[in-house]
Amino acid sequence: MLEFARPLQNILRIKQVNSTDLIWRLHCRATVYLLLLASLLLSARQYFGNPIDCVIGSGAVPASTMNEFCWIMGTYISSDPNFVLDSTDLVKINAKIGHIPESERSYQKYYQWVVFILALQAGMFSLPNFLWKAWEAGRLQSLCDGLTSPLVPDQWEKSRKKQLIAHLVADFPRLHRTYLLRYIFCTLLNFCNVLVNIFLVNLIFSGFWTNYHPAVTALLSFDFPSWNRYNSQVFPKIAKCDFHFIGPSGSKQNRDGLCLLSLNVVNEKIFAFLWVWFLMLLVISALNLLYWVVVLCSKSFRAWLLATPLYPIRSTVVSRALDGQEIGKWFLLHQLCRNLNPIISRELLTSMSKVKNANNRKSYRMAKTGEPDFYTDPEGFVEEDV
Repeated sequence: MLEFARPLQNILRIKQVNSTDLIWRLHCRATVYLLLLASLLLSARQYFGNPIDCVIGSGAVPASTMNEFCWIMGTYISSDPNFVLDSTDLVKINAKIGHIPESERSYQKYYQWVVFILALQAGMFSLPNFLWKAWEAGRLQSLCDGLTSPLVPDQWEKSRKKQLIAHLVADFPRLHRTYLLRYIFCTLLNFCNVLVNIFLVNLIFSGFWTNYHPAVTALLSFDFPSWNRYNSQVFPKIAKCDFHFIGPSGSKQNRDGLCLLSLNVVNEKIFAFLWVWFLMLLVISALNLLYWVVVLCSKSFRAWLLATPLYPIRSTVVSRALDGQEIGKWFLLHQLCRNLNPIISRELLTSMSKVKNANNRKSYRMAKTGEPDFYTDPEGFVEEDV
């Protein structure tokens, strides 16, 4: 049944090297996948039939014309949430179907736009990931190439070890700082994306987050009669449509129809899920921003984040490796240690610690004697036992 969704599987494909965290992937991968899947599902007419089917009885207006007119112009129900159809011998729909004054009408003009709205939302959630990929340009992938296996690979040889450590001890403060700032910008953009999408849905569905709250509450409490009553005000299954035309004598004629909106059976469940999902994303994203505030402000917390996954490495080794380094260098090391084999990560930090210690001794001798010292080659420390 879901063969049409097979191309979307690449969005959820697990990568060997990830330059983003779990919360980022919830935004730019899981949410995008869910929105595109919902959009494809609503456009698959073979599963749900015609999106609209109107009953008009006998008359001069063909059913196909009525369906197309009501699809384009929109249907309506009563805006009174407490009204129950008087005659329930046909079907109880919890919506007023008799004569409804213009002032009491609630139109469903969104109906034909739902597929495009979901696709637009998917594009908005993809934007931060697109920007980060363009800025990151495979940098982390090239540094981690062949070093992510649980077993220490053959590529981790003396020359590769020297090359990687030489790159890590080199001083590129502006480059590393820009790398971090771009990541934080995209993280902030993920949070703003949730707020913008909540506002967008609320605007399109006229107070959706307030009006749909009773329906979601009833669904979560398994109160299905209340669920049907409340969601029918936002996603009605049966609605009215008026078709005005000129009769043979030149007078204005009106043909009203009772329209079945079959896609709303799916829409109500999709948006009930999105109601919960977006609020969950909003809370998680806010907590993630607080986490990054702590990371940016606390040097000891940054050292702890590096040392904890690499136990039993000593905290003094990590602190010495980070001594004098800007936060941008810490972020690059953090990205590497999240993806590399832990043994390789420990060797990298230990070697950087030895290089830093040697450079400190050199600086101390120069300050004490006033004589120049030879340059300490960081590659020379790679060969030591770590």
